[in-house]
This record gives sequence, structure tokens and C-alpha cells, in this order.
Amino acid sequence: MKEFRDKVLVVTGGSSGIGQAIAKEGALRGMKVVFAGFTKAHVDETLKILSDLGCDAKGLVLDLTEKENIQKLFDVTMESYGRVDMLCNNAGVASSAPIWDLPDKDIEWLTSINYLSHLYGMKIFIPQMIRQGTEAEIVNTESTAGIMTTGSAVMYHSTKFAGVAASESTYLALRQRGLSRIHVHCLMPAFIQTRVHETDRDRPERFAIDDDPFYQSEEYLTGIERSTEQVTRGMPIDYVGKCVFTAVEEERFYIFTHPESQMAAGMRIQRMVNGENPQ
Repeated sequence: MKEFRDKVLVVTGGSSGIGQAIAKEGALRGMKVVFAGFTKAHVDETLKILSDLGCDAKGLVLDLTEKENIQKLFDVTMESYGRVDMLCNNAGVASSAPIWDLPDKDIEWLTSINYLSHLYGMKIFIPQMIRQGTEAEIVNTESTAGIMTTGSAVMYHSTKFAGVAASESTYLALRQRGLSRIHVHCLMPAFIQTRVHETDRDRPERFAIDDDPFYQSEEYLTGIERSTEQVTRGMPIDYVGKCVFTAVEEERFYIFTHPESQMAAGMRIQRMVNGENPQ
């Protein structure tokens, strides 16, 4: 896609961080924007930013761990604009711990947001893109954590690996069915100055922190401290929107914000080819 003016952009997790940066870049290119966020304050803040840019925008407060809310996002988009030209499945949360320490609710929370919301986003929106018969774009925000592993964030790695596989498979499925006018892209950021280290603030009630000892453990508290340091020292966020739209224009599937991520992925794959153990 080369022309964006008056086309419709939908962004999940669009009220802050990478999602907000993508929404702003779409607004600067003359797109209409529909986005979803978890808290009213952040949605209202983003609506003002987009409005100040002259953008025709709709902001929804939605819990995207529920499939019916992704359907609601689609329904509002259709009622408001009657089409969708670019879908960014961006919503994501993080947690840092080995699998044996994580409460069940954290396993379910990360799976619901990082993986299932992206799957349902594609499942619900792609049929409309097919019906339109026009060029369309899907950008799934995954992570460098989806192409390399560490011992500190098993569920984050697992859900992001799954998201990369779903993106690649959907890309191939569209092409094999003669639907290559619908382009899939996989955004692979490393550390960006977002608020992903504060995602506990966006927990739905059923995933709320409780008296489970994990939330007072050194593992949990150290994980927050480590992610806070990594994120706050990351790349400035304004770069990401331009990075995404440039890749869309160039029809690149993988969108790397940090070139060194490709080196890390290559080293991991080479170890696999050599039959070496993870490290």
C-alpha cells in the first residue's frame, strides 16, 4: 500500500506505546483511525492527540481478553466507516518468571492478549478485507522475544513465538489462496520506550493481582525492576510509526526496529541447524 489518505486504520492497544505511535503516524498520513485501549484516561488522551492532528478518530475502552470485544471493535469500525484497510493487532502485556512460578491467571492473561487477541483480530477482520476486494494490510506486533529465548520470561517468549508463527502461516495462507493483495507484516521490536513494564495497571478484574505469594516474591519484583530499566533505556518511540509505515509501503513482512535483533535470530537458527543446545 502506497496511498493512505482517507483509508481506515484499526489499532488494538492503540491508546499508548507502540499502538499510539502507529495511530499517530496513520493520522499524519490522512487516515481515519479506530483504536481500542483498556483505560478511559488513556483512550481520551489519545483521542485528543489524534484530534489535534485533524484526524477523524474513534476510541473504544475495551478488554481485549474477551473475543466479543474484538467483534465490537469490528462492528464499530463498520458502522462508522464501512471498511477496514489496515489492521494493527498491537495489544500486548508482559510478565517475567519461569513457568513453575507463574500463577495460572498470568498464563491465561498473556495468552489471551498477546496471542488470542491477535488471532481473533485476523479471524474477524480478514473476511471483510476479502469482501472488499481491495489492497489491505495487517500488522501484528510481536517481538524480538518471538525469535529468541531467555530464561527470564517464558510466557512472553511463548506467546510471541506463537504470534510470529500465526503471522507467517496467515501470510502463506493468503498467498496460496490467491489473496496476496492482503499483506501481512510482523513487527519485531526490541526495547522501545513504551510502558510495557507497567502492564499490571491494565489487568482485567479476573486477572487482578491477589494474595498469591508470587506477587511479593523476589522473582516478580526483580522482573519489574529489570524490565523498567530495559524499557526506559530503549529506543525513542516516535521512530516506530514511521518504521511500520515504511515497511508497509515496501511490502516487507518482518519489521525490525533494531538491526541487532536479526543477528540474535540468526545465531539461534544457526545453533538449531548445528544441533546445538539453547544458550
